[in-house]
Amino acid sequence: MGEIKIFGYILIAVVFLTAIVMPLFEMFFIYRERLMLSDALYNSCRVATEAGYNYSDIRKIDAIWHDEYFLEAFAKTFATSFGLDLLDTAPTGAGYILRFRPNPSNEIYNDFVVTLTIKQEYDTIDKKTTAEVTAEATSPYRFKHSYMRLISESNDKLNYELASRREYVMTVDN
Repeated sequence: MGEIKIFGYILIAVVFLTAIVMPLFEMFFIYRERLMLSDALYNSCRVATEAGYNYSDIRKIDAIWHDEYFLEAFAKTFATSFGLDLLDTAPTGAGYILRFRPNPSNEIYNDFVVTLTIKQEYDTIDKKTTAEVTAEATSPYRFKHSYMRLISESNDKLNYELASRREYVMTVDN
């Protein structure tokens, strides 16, 4: 009889500790994915900004910015970093909004929305062409553990969103 009582206590302790430990692990995963999102935005901006200026254009007197090269490189790099597919690209007044959907085999993430703001300037005094890119990405967080997923589905107020913002500046001396 004493063995059953000890087993019951152990079972209650395991259930109680699971309820405490799972949210801590989920916090670790949230922090890790925010870092991954920030790094993916930075790397995508870096690669795309350099693709926005062709190498031959950088060598000329007036470097010319190409939006289509920039968007293509950004979308490809960002999609590769999370295993996403580009759904659509919508131009805004100062940039673009890109929507990404996870691959069918990728059930780790939800859809991502990336807002790009591009500002180009030519400084006649310093003779520099500058491109400033601000990238903001948001995605509803998909909880990894079933315990946290159950809580988020039952409570409408528990909606966590991954969000990150990065700025990248590229200057070309003419």
